[in-house]
Amino acid sequence: MKEVEIKARLRDKEKIIEKLKTLGCTFEPAITQSDVVYAKNLGTVEIFNANDVFLRIRVKGNGKILFTIKQRGVNDLDALEHEVEVSSKEEMKKAILLMGYKEAVRVSKTRVVTHYDGCEICIDDVEDLGQFIEMEKLTEEGDSEAIQAELFKFFESIGITKEDRVFSGYDILMLQKLQK
Repeated sequence: MKEVEIKARLRDKEKIIEKLKTLGCTFEPAITQSDVVYAKNLGTVEIFNANDVFLRIRVKGNGKILFTIKQRGVNDLDALEHEVEVSSKEEMKKAILLMGYKEAVRVSKTRVVTHYDGCEICIDDVEDLGQFIEMEKLTEEGDSEAIQAELFKFFESIGITKEDRVFSGYDILMLQKLQK
């Protein structure tokens, strides 16, 4: 399945949540997520971005452990993604290291999820990065950049501006912050 998403910084989280509620969105309880991202080639952000495949172990606050593999598409927020629940974070980490991957970055966040028009919307408080909103559409096919443009029109309709738009995932944003 292909994951196409957009992301933006939130200037006024409560205002955006209220606008989403007026559209009929109901929010799931907040959950924490601790991610460790792995890649074969590490170094600068450019070297990291040159990897074809990224692996992630996500531990959710409810104890669920997810292993994800992502293959980058046309940009940072477009990826072919496969995800499976695993029973052991430590065993999955050992397998990843055995395959030649190295730990690249850690990202911790508190996430609140809702759904609108067949898409998932996440309101995230990301440790050391701030508050963000993501909108994600899963698709089998389609022009990713056209889908992203369509999704951003929705963001604009709820008051998010082009100046707030972010074109990188949290892993890249964290690496950029760490390299400064």
